[in-house]
Amino acid sequence: MSQFAKVLQVLDLFSEARITLAAEEIADLLEVSRPTAFRYVKQLCETGLLAKIAGRYALGAKIIELDYRIRRSEPILLASRASMRELAQRTAMTVVLCNIYGDEIVHSHHELAGELTPMSLDRGHLMPLFKGAASAVILANLQTARLKRLYERHKADAEVRAIAGDWPSFARHYKRIRKDGHYVSREEIDPGVIGIAAPIFNDGRHVVGATTLVYEKRREKLVNEEGYAELVRHCAAAVTQEIAAAAQRAT
Repeated sequence: MSQFAKVLQVLDLFSEARITLAAEEIADLLEVSRPTAFRYVKQLCETGLLAKIAGRYALGAKIIELDYRIRRSEPILLASRASMRELAQRTAMTVVLCNIYGDEIVHSHHELAGELTPMSLDRGHLMPLFKGAASAVILANLQTARLKRLYERHKADAEVRAIAGDWPSFARHYKRIRKDGHYVSREEIDPGVIGIAAPIFNDGRHVVGATTLVYEKRREKLVNEEGYAELVRHCAAAVTQEIAAAAQRAT
């Protein structure tokens, strides 16, 4: 791991349950020496990524600034907003955008018409890899070798064992989802919440994310599921086309 990556590990230590840390706590959590921890936090404070508050450290204002910038400049988000807003208005439901970065899937944006569907995972939250509609369609469209690496790394996890007990069955599960072009999750992440997702591609071949129509289970009898799945697939396809068009305009 590079020195830069080691320094950035400090940021991952902060959470809703751990909003401030002392340098000594950072040293213990990262299993580094006290001088090394002090050097890390000094570098992060100098960039604004950390702030010192009463002898402890918290996430800094630079992160707020970067979030502002990414909301206005991230290519997939820019390409998604219009189509997501149209789908939200057409269905009076919440539409969520999730992106894959490395081996992590992140809730990066949502559009809504009316009240927000009650979701525990808001913008910036990591999504479970093996639960939920967005993760299902993203994993289903990964290259086989990459999907197999994820399986090998997580095959002992309960969520993976709930899908399949071996690699061939696991692969067939995601192959079916890929063939369908969408996936419906029923209360896989939040009780009483259903999601219908379809994949987004950056060049027609490499999956970069998913759009998910999210609604409460109590509305299930009012929903034409196949019709809504078609709307979600159309939204994802429109985003894929807009990503390609934006890339072409930039060249």
